[in-house]
Amino acid sequence: MTIPAKRRSECPISFGLDIFGDKWTLLIMRDILLFQRSHFRDFAPKEKIATNILADRLDRLEKAHIITKVRDEKLKNQYIYGATNKGWHLLPVVIEIMLWGLQYDTATPVNESYLARIETERDTVIREAICAARRGEFLEYRQKKMGI
Repeated sequence: MTIPAKRRSECPISFGLDIFGDKWTLLIMRDILLFQRSHFRDFAPKEKIATNILADRLDRLEKAHIITKVRDEKLKNQYIYGATNKGWHLLPVVIEIMLWGLQYDTATPVNESYLARIETERDTVIREAICAARRGEFLEYRQKKMGI
């Protein structure tokens, strides 16, 4: 899937959906931003994304300047993917979707106290999660604060 040369409208939501409005793209960004995954083989492991779709989405994200792709110096036949500044600006969106899922998906295990904080201290919870992700400590935050 490529970004259309001609936009449907001047709506910013439509623009965003042209880039990350499919089943896989935000999961790839989740993996990069929250879980520090950086190699092709590491993305969406539980979701089992097909390799051709993963390659397409990574290419699309790179062309949109949301991620970078550089040759791995140790494993010369592989690439390392990372978020650009534009990609990092998606972090609050990814976190908001995560919080929404925690609130409404009863199958996701989460501490009741964390759910309460989402309701009463949402801005603080978002700031904490953003800071943890930027420091590369989101997995620890997820375990200790969220109970996942």
